[in-house]
Amino acid sequence: MKKLRKQQKLVITCAVIILTISWTINYYSVRLPATSLISHSTTIEKIFFYHLNGSNITPYLIEFEDNHNELNQWMSILDSVSYTRSARSFVTKNIRNDGGETFAFTIFYRDGDGELHDYFLAIRGQNKMYKMVERESEVFEQLSAWLFEKAVEMPVNSNK
Repeated sequence: MKKLRKQQKLVITCAVIILTISWTINYYSVRLPATSLISHSTTIEKIFFYHLNGSNITPYLIEFEDNHNELNQWMSILDSVSYTRSARSFVTKNIRNDGGETFAFTIFYRDGDGELHDYFLAIRGQNKMYKMVERESEVFEQLSAWLFEKAVEMPVNSNK
């Protein structure tokens, strides 16, 4: 009877290990569209974004007008590739620790209640929480060009 219980425990342990490994592989390999990373993508009103390059941080603002043409352009760039989760995200919690070029966004949108809400999103050139699948540098450059063309650089208030 003890031998049978040991075998059952061994089978259950092996099954749990196999399921955990399968879930982990699936979690990091499933391709995600940009719309799954950017919630409320159709109701975004404005974006504050910060261009981080080494130790330089430059704040910008993009306000989307009623026609949503610019919002559609931005989402089109982001939707041109899919994304996977990066295992590096467990090690890399601070978005500035690798020194790579980064865009950090605070996205403002109106929900069904009419209230203005916001959330934070970072897209990096290297070591991202979500990584682009294929054409990473091409899409990152396209995103950079679009952001710098459409955004207004915000003045930084040095008095606190």
